[in-house]
Amino acid sequence: MASLSSATLPVAIILSWVFLSLTVGVLAGIKRKFSLEGYLVSGRSLGLVFLYVLMAGEIYSAYAFLGTGGWAYSYGMPIMYAIGYGALAYAFGYFYAKYVWKVGKHFKCVTQADYFQVRYNSKLLAVIVALIGIIFNVPYLQLQLQGLGYIIHVGSLNIISIKIGIIVGMIIMLIYVYTSGLRGIAWTNFLQALLMFIVAWAVLFAIPFKQFGGIGNLFTTLAKTKPEHLVLHPPLGIAWYVSTLILCGLGFFMYPQMYPSIYSAKDLKTLKKNYTLLPLYSIFMIPVILAGFTVAALGLKLATPDEAVLKAVEISYPSWVLGIVGAAGFAAAASTASAIILTLAGLLSKNLYTIIKPEASDKELVLVSRVSVILFGLAAMFLALFVPGRLVALLLLAYSGITQMFPAAVLGLFWKRMNKYSAGAGIIAGLITVTYIKFGLKHNPLGIHFGLWGLLVNFIVTIVVAYATKPDEENFEKFRAAFA
Repeated sequence: MASLSSATLPVAIILSWVFLSLTVGVLAGIKRKFSLEGYLVSGRSLGLVFLYVLMAGEIYSAYAFLGTGGWAYSYGMPIMYAIGYGALAYAFGYFYAKYVWKVGKHFKCVTQADYFQVRYNSKLLAVIVALIGIIFNVPYLQLQLQGLGYIIHVGSLNIISIKIGIIVGMIIMLIYVYTSGLRGIAWTNFLQALLMFIVAWAVLFAIPFKQFGGIGNLFTTLAKTKPEHLVLHPPLGIAWYVSTLILCGLGFFMYPQMYPSIYSAKDLKTLKKNYTLLPLYSIFMIPVILAGFTVAALGLKLATPDEAVLKAVEISYPSWVLGIVGAAGFAAAASTASAIILTLAGLLSKNLYTIIKPEASDKELVLVSRVSVILFGLAAMFLALFVPGRLVALLLLAYSGITQMFPAAVLGLFWKRMNKYSAGAGIIAGLITVTYIKFGLKHNPLGIHFGLWGLLVNFIVTIVVAYATKPDEENFEKFRAAFA
């Protein structure tokens, strides 16, 4: 552990940024009285800048800061899926998101489960979708908190413990999410996105130049010391790479936190511009991957791969720079975690609580959402403190479950034979397959990611059941009315 005097500046930088985030987040909503729509989707009023930083912040998280560099350090080229799937996801989102936005505006949707309830006219399916969103998003939330705690720990030169970092970070997020909802998240994400981008390109990108004199020299050294890092190799071979890229690319917009963000756009023009520009933000990943490659090329031994990026900074810069990186790490984790917490709270209040109390007023649902913010935050904090897991493993587990929503979401747009039975049967079959392969077989058949096997079974079951049951054409036409 560093001395207290040497850690003073890094700790001060981190704490200053944390409390700046708190101040901005609280000011965004401190004097406002929110409706449920205002609290969960910012009144469908976000312009291009705030929508952009909101979505970018939800995407580039603690995983992007730690897990990506860790995998580059451990495995090399397989981590390039993290850049590749973004291109696939944004291309899909450009065409898909406009339909989600239209349905949300027409039917006043505020959650992902609302969308499914409107399309399939089934409260039970909405409950299933809400539960899946909660169950498989908790590991993703846990991932953010673990990353947050670790980054603050290292950024403070080990003065602030991982557990204290997790606790303080969560308390800060809970205060501004409770107070300001999605509006507060959008405001703080403006700060977070700015800092993350600056750190990536001003700090991390320079590391290969400091250590090897350039990126070319980095890869020359890597080819000599760890040539296996420059190819796709079993069990992370071509089949794994392609299947994981497809899984994550398709599952990207099935995360429930993506739907409120889409609903929050003030108009379609803003939404489309956003998806045109978002790929530019994905180049943020390049310096992170290069930092991981640098540590691998140097032959450094790490206690855990997820510390690779921070180790690269530690050996390349004065100690106070770790404070800036620690603040950026908080930014990465908080921007994603806060959106997840609010989304889970919305699913519980709008799609689960209303089953118990259908006559609940809008004011009551806002209160339930705020209480749920605290409950989900505390639950995820407990898991991060006492049931930790590897960051990339948690991410891919979450993707595997969330992606099972894809057939019901996409086929339901245009295929009138799709009904609540085919949608529900496909989702359940996909989840059973994912669970069996992950925890039963415990390996990926043919090297193909277990989540994609689940998606394949899902599609087959969905189509078979759709042809075996009667379509609800009347509801389909009501749903399609939103596209007029």
